[in-house]
Amino acid sequence: MVRATRVAHRRHRRPDADTRRVRRLHEVSTAVYRTEPWQFKRVLALIEHCTAREFVREVFDHHRGAHRVFTADAFLAAYLLTPMLGIALHQTNVTAVVRGWTTSQRRSLGLPPHAVITYKSVNDALRRLLWACRSSRYPQWDERGFAQALLDASLWCYPPTGAVALDSTDISTWAKVRYRKPLVDADPDGVPPPDHPLAPPDPKHPHARRRGHHLPNAPVGADKRYIYTVDITARMGWRSAEFEETCYFCGYDLHVITDVPAAPGLGPVVHVARSMNLTPAGSHKGIGGLPAVEALGATIPKPRQLLADRAYNNVRNDTFALPVWRLGYTTIYDLHPNQRGMHPGPTGTHTMWIDGVLYADSLPEGLYGLDPISTDMKEDERARVERRHQARQAYAYTPHDARHRDGARRYRGPAVPPARVRCPNNPRSMREPHSLPTTSCIRGEECGCGRTVTLYDTDYPDMRMPFQHGTLAWEESYHRRPGIESVYADLKQNRLHVHRGYFRGFGIGRYTVLVGFTLAALNVLELHDWFCKRARLDPWGRFLGEPEPVRAFGRRRLVTRSREEFPVRFRSGR
Repeated sequence: MVRATRVAHRRHRRPDADTRRVRRLHEVSTAVYRTEPWQFKRVLALIEHCTAREFVREVFDHHRGAHRVFTADAFLAAYLLTPMLGIALHQTNVTAVVRGWTTSQRRSLGLPPHAVITYKSVNDALRRLLWACRSSRYPQWDERGFAQALLDASLWCYPPTGAVALDSTDISTWAKVRYRKPLVDADPDGVPPPDHPLAPPDPKHPHARRRGHHLPNAPVGADKRYIYTVDITARMGWRSAEFEETCYFCGYDLHVITDVPAAPGLGPVVHVARSMNLTPAGSHKGIGGLPAVEALGATIPKPRQLLADRAYNNVRNDTFALPVWRLGYTTIYDLHPNQRGMHPGPTGTHTMWIDGVLYADSLPEGLYGLDPISTDMKEDERARVERRHQARQAYAYTPHDARHRDGARRYRGPAVPPARVRCPNNPRSMREPHSLPTTSCIRGEECGCGRTVTLYDTDYPDMRMPFQHGTLAWEESYHRRPGIESVYADLKQNRLHVHRGYFRGFGIGRYTVLVGFTLAALNVLELHDWFCKRARLDPWGRFLGEPEPVRAFGRRRLVTRSREEFPVRFRSGR
């Protein structure tokens, strides 16, 4: 009887009862984010130089139904301005940013002054773009290419320095881990992970742990790795325990390349994101970082150096070290303790490899195992270690000519003119001053002092560098690499707060596009603020014809911002 009464009540309720349903949060939000003129002008200039602009226009115009009010330029501007305003890249926030545009800003983007841009319009535009990146209709575009086009446009007016640094950071997925005991089944070809309970339990696995074995009941993907969330492209991986986070996460690895000074001792540079690549967490570091290097193309001028940490040279040579050399880069790495040590040289040459450098067999035994210079050493200890490294450098093979196209390069021994040691088997070297070290070679017996050998790219490309590992020259050159750490600090802590929840949604394609928008916005902010702190006009400001910042003489503080850059409340006195 009660059931029949309820059915009858539903039949006789008023027709407008459905219109009084509880509206969703994104439908009733009244948040408004105002865009400063200097931000809007730079985003407009970025869009004009973006090669993906016509692609987005074609995608938005190619559809059936009513005319799309949310234009391609408005879509690009909204998703670029949202990170620049320091808010999370959610569709609700993007809608609020559009809601805060002035009439003139809307008109410059092709939006009617009184058009209502809803959450559905913003979300549908992103969904349409992601569909186009996966569609066979546009074979020249994908998510990675679209993100790289945004980065190239953001740095259109800022040329590279000639040296870059590569590293990776974590991007956590919005999906929740649905299994109690996940395993971090990262690719075994790499640096061994920490001894952690979430390491693989298989005793035969290179990263196996010794205690707490368990097997999860999660499904396995096509890559033979466990899927722990509804985001089927996210995987478990390791990360540095920073920003109050754990050492493991579920999501993606973001590989980024930034500018560093072209040589040690040169002035500071703006650390911007030149290229990027997103891979599932725990994937092969070399395979994941190589597309970011390839995306640079021929834009990096000489000396064309690439700095990377142990995660990239502690993998198979055919996955990273060799392809990077073939792209014309000079690599500078840090060596893992497992890589350091002695290895035999080419057969019949009486040579040996030590830490990636080829030495003659006349090297004294006391110079075999030398500790590398570290930052925690005292000055007198650093000087002592450097003197020992320089003594060993005299016995090293040095380049004799340039690298050939087939990867071959000739190296001359320490007694080949100009000699660096005095060898009894090389009479010409014995005429050098006695200030040079004299080898212990026996006259008439073969040695490696006066030889010229040919080395190829396959000869320890993961350890060969322009200088010895562990010397002051190596330290000054390699320690330009923390510039990439500055990018990640600004991305996660100083400027933006890209942690779990900053992006919402599932799929590596969606995250690639959103990360591309975020890094492009970060580049604009970095250029603007770096030059403003030095009382100079940033490159985009020079392109737009803005006046130079006014220097306030007689004051300690410099006035580095023009009038239009200040919020309205400061200009109005409120």
